[in-house]
Amino acid sequence: MTFMTKSWNDLEDLQTPDYSEYNNLLIIDGNNLSYRWLQRPNHGDFKHDFVRTIQSLAKSYEAGKTIVCFDFGKSYFRKELYDEYKQNRKKAEVSDEDKQRFEDFFSVLNDLPEYLDDTVLKFRGVEADDIITYLAIHESKKYHHTWIVSSDRDLYQLMRSDISIFNMFSRKEITIETLIEDFKLSPELYLLSRIIEGDKGDNIYGVEGIGPKRAQALALEYKTLDALLSAFPIPGKAKYIQNLNQSRDILLRNSDLIDLKKNYMIALEKGKEDDVVEKLLNKLT
Repeated sequence: MTFMTKSWNDLEDLQTPDYSEYNNLLIIDGNNLSYRWLQRPNHGDFKHDFVRTIQSLAKSYEAGKTIVCFDFGKSYFRKELYDEYKQNRKKAEVSDEDKQRFEDFFSVLNDLPEYLDDTVLKFRGVEADDIITYLAIHESKKYHHTWIVSSDRDLYQLMRSDISIFNMFSRKEITIETLIEDFKLSPELYLLSRIIEGDKGDNIYGVEGIGPKRAQALALEYKTLDALLSAFPIPGKAKYIQNLNQSRDILLRNSDLIDLKKNYMIALEKGKEDDVVEKLLNKLT
């Protein structure tokens, strides 16, 4: 699959093709896709390349509708639930040149929605993951197949036979079949393994001494979080088993933070804007 990143001199050149005969839904994790340009030395054509890339993806996946979802600050819901959420994302010391480059990049990123002809969803205090979850549960029913463009592994839990993921960074398509082939886990079991392991990227720590492989093995053995908690105390002298037996509160907290289907509506309603769901529906229609 080839994606065009040709530079354009004028936004008027970016004409949206007619995809009315296509019957797939394309959901873009806007911030995630944008960061592939962050390490480039020159962002002069970033907005043109970004729009062109979305158009190329829409054509490749025969999308009758494309929706671009952006974060607008950290999730108010998750910050209220866990104050340390994403607190590890401190700004590193950078040169004045890099600082200006980052400022220029984010300035363009903030203005991107007005350059896109596609539906753009962005609400203060709400993260793209929760908007994407809403779309995967409700909007995807109208389409033959839904493709989510993101490298965020938390979105694996949304996968079904008719919902797949494309990672622009690795150029890899993840379907429910390849997920089971690679990890021997269904989306539900993969979610459970993430709850046990935690998410270091978001500063959500898991059970000490348990990494991805042990977490996946536990998910395969116990199947659900309730079954795992009901098995406590699990017999064993290994330190990670002892840690696991003492981690009930951590696992319950991680479930609230990581399980998108469980709390996506609360996360939407906890955003700073009023009537987020109503605004979302209005934009979709």
